[in-house]
Amino acid sequence: MIQTIFLTILSVIATSFAFLYYIQKKKTEVVIAQTLEFLMLQEAQQENNKTEKEKINEDFLKFISDSRDWAYSYIEDVQSSLNKFISDVEPEISYFDEFGIIGSAYPHYESMKKISEAYKELKKLMPDDYGKIDT
Repeated sequence: MIQTIFLTILSVIATSFAFLYYIQKKKTEVVIAQTLEFLMLQEAQQENNKTEKEKINEDFLKFISDSRDWAYSYIEDVQSSLNKFISDVEPEISYFDEFGIIGSAYPHYESMKKISEAYKELKKLMPDDYGKIDT
């Protein structure tokens, strides 16, 4: 009889431990699954943040590149316009510089003198080899 009671108590305790072990195992699996899900979401957010930072960097680099291209284009346009102006006006300015003193009595003499000085200043802005080198 004592053996039966002892075996009954032992089987109840063993069953209880097995049941508790099973419940604990399920809870552990749920906690692990939730932890993995949280870590995956956190990693996805970090990748998303990196992507946004990379996008900002790419946009900035594109802006710099576009600005540089626009600046080069603008410089080329200004230089070609200055070169055309110099080519068109140079004969008149050279004539005035050579024979201007003779015509100093003309009313346009002072204006032409200023124009000649401004022309020479503009001409200094152009590279010496502009138009000579094919790029």
